[in-house]
Amino acid sequence: MTRLNGRTGEVFLEDFDIGIVESVGAELIEIELDGELAPEYAIRFDGVTGPIENPPGYSGMTPVVFQEPEDVFQGGYLPHLVISRSDITPDLIRWFPGGHEYRIPASVAEMVTSPTTGAVGPTMVEMKQWTLPFNLQYDLHLRGKRRFDVDRMFRQVVKRLGGFPYGQVFVKDSEGDIRGYHAFLETASKLDEVVEIGDRTLGHTLSVRVEAELDFTDPYLVKTVTGIDVSVFTRARGLNGGA
Repeated sequence: MTRLNGRTGEVFLEDFDIGIVESVGAELIEIELDGELAPEYAIRFDGVTGPIENPPGYSGMTPVVFQEPEDVFQGGYLPHLVISRSDITPDLIRWFPGGHEYRIPASVAEMVTSPTTGAVGPTMVEMKQWTLPFNLQYDLHLRGKRRFDVDRMFRQVVKRLGGFPYGQVFVKDSEGDIRGYHAFLETASKLDEVVEIGDRTLGHTLSVRVEAELDFTDPYLVKTVTGIDVSVFTRARGLNGGA
């Protein structure tokens, strides 16, 4: 999105991590940990009651945890939604080589008038290269004790992402603007762990591919042409016989 001042914000991995968490319907709440209040993401699933054995503050909501696959999650917090990011793959089909995303007068520039044409312009401009396209792979692990619960969680998450086969993930950039990116539901796998009936864990894993973009370069300043030397053109005409 281009703002009224012509500048577009920047986005990177953490922006998409937060974006997918909030796009499935999670919100920041305060829970009590070790006697202190701490911000945590949680989601309210229709017809599903959050974990009983948890710090006070969830109020029936289900905890949402963002983590890498190798980390260990506390098994007592059921039901829960765990989101992990895996592959980061360049998407060259969406790549725009060369050019720039925007070109606007720099904040430190002075406005000058050309003595030859009368045109008014800045002495310096701010430019930004195109944001690079990447596909981000996310795995959403839905776990609970009852099949009824995890199936309802599965339905609500897919619905919030926009349905099948693709939906959208909404991301806030560095300028505070909200952007929408295509999100493709690629697989839905069974996630059941049944050791004993009383100690079973049921669930689903949803694999979602987000057509994202990442900024690796900062905006930069470039000086502009502030005037034209008329004598150069006069001498050139003389060399060409006045043509």
